[in-house]
Amino acid sequence: MNENNHNLHPSEEELSRRLREKRVSGFSLNISDEEYDNTQDYEEPSSISSYSDPSVAQQQSAQAARGERQAKKRAELAHNARNRQKRRGNRLFFRMVWLLVVVLVSLVAGQYAVAGINDMLATGREAIDVTVDLPVDPTTDQVADILEEKGIIREKFFFKLYARFTNSSEYYSNGTFQLDTSMDYQAIINTLQRSSNRLDTVRVMIPEGTSIVELASLLEQNGVCSANDFMEACNTTELDESYDVLGAIEDRGQRYYHLEGYLFPDTYDFYQNDNISSVLMKLVNNANKKLMDEELQEQIANSGMSMDEVLTLASIIQMEAADTDDMYMVSSVLHNRLDNGAQYDIYTLDCDSTMYYPYRTKDQVPEAQRETFVSTYNTYNLGGLPPGPICNPGLDAVKAALNPESTNYYYFCHDAEGNAYYARTSSEHEQNLVKAGLR
Repeated sequence: MNENNHNLHPSEEELSRRLREKRVSGFSLNISDEEYDNTQDYEEPSSISSYSDPSVAQQQSAQAARGERQAKKRAELAHNARNRQKRRGNRLFFRMVWLLVVVLVSLVAGQYAVAGINDMLATGREAIDVTVDLPVDPTTDQVADILEEKGIIREKFFFKLYARFTNSSEYYSNGTFQLDTSMDYQAIINTLQRSSNRLDTVRVMIPEGTSIVELASLLEQNGVCSANDFMEACNTTELDESYDVLGAIEDRGQRYYHLEGYLFPDTYDFYQNDNISSVLMKLVNNANKKLMDEELQEQIANSGMSMDEVLTLASIIQMEAADTDDMYMVSSVLHNRLDNGAQYDIYTLDCDSTMYYPYRTKDQVPEAQRETFVSTYNTYNLGGLPPGPICNPGLDAVKAALNPESTNYYYFCHDAEGNAYYARTSSEHEQNLVKAGLR
């Protein structure tokens, strides 16, 4: 009864089960043959659910990363390829620009080179005389500027280049030169490097008996050189080995000027703003020719005096004597004092010309030293000859020093007109001083 009731009235669960079974049994899938064939190529998607195997997930993640890197690499390669293509285009452009620049520069340089060569050779230039003045110790740059300014050259860069490559830029003489515009570079350089081509010469007459201080002033007045620089140079010993006459200079005490007495008085042609070494060499060279004469040297050797002593004595004679004839008389007095003075209690030469050397008079001594100045050449204070010459004597004075008159005079003086008075004794000399108007 109960069982039959149960079968007649099933439960809800039973009804649901039966309904599902009925649906399943009635389900059919309609797939065409074409669609079925396509399913043979179907691959399981690579995506995984949360229930997938972990090792599979790692492999798929690595594959994804590799794919991403490969994609980036392909993109980078594509970018580089585009850049290479762009660079090839740029290189071609710049090559064309560079070629154009080279051509233009070559044309300009060629024209400039032609202009420079024509200027170097003075091609097509009319000959016009031009005077140029170069400063002391001029550089190639200064010379080029002056030449261009005067219109003698047009391309100073080429001139400097030529001077450098021909080793012609080491020395240029200062002074005034005459050039002409048809001269090529080498002719210009040759002219400017030779002092003999200078136009600014000055003739200077140096009187006999001129001292170095006076000579320095004379040279400066004539624009030859600075007086101070000249006096400083007169204490050099650099020329001693070059000239035999300077080998005669002795160390007989402190000399004021090493070359005093060895700068021969004469007429000279100097250049304005001349080189001091050249001036000194010209003066000393003349002294060497005149004083190293064979006959004169023989007389000096027979005199019992050295060359330096002869020139020192001659310098005093030059300053003390009134004229050439008087030189031999003055020489006699000085020789008598030197040789026999001690017999008469005469031990000094007592020559006024030596009192203030290197100055002539007391008034020429600088004011600050005037009242206290004592010359080491003062023959009133020292016995015998001073340390060196007091001026640059001429040949007449030198000959008088070697050939004194034979007298017994030990004193002399002169009046204002140059008349000479000689005496044997001190008392006679005092009388002569009165006669000469000196007392």
